[in-house]
Amino acid sequence: MKVIRLYTHCSPAEAHTIIEFLDLLRDQLWDVYGDQIISHLQDVDERHTELELDDNIEF
Repeated sequence: MKVIRLYTHCSPAEAHTIIEFLDLLRDQLWDVYGDQIISHLQDVDERHTELELDDNIEF
């Protein structure tokens, strides 16, 4: 697992700039990959609903 350390001591202006960047990044990723993301999420949801949860658990 890769650990990424984030610089968390910033001014309000720097924090605002970071949020604006993340908004732009999210929008661009959604424009390019939106349909694929939706398809992926539907596949993940279907796999979760297909799980058989019939384990006998004794208490």
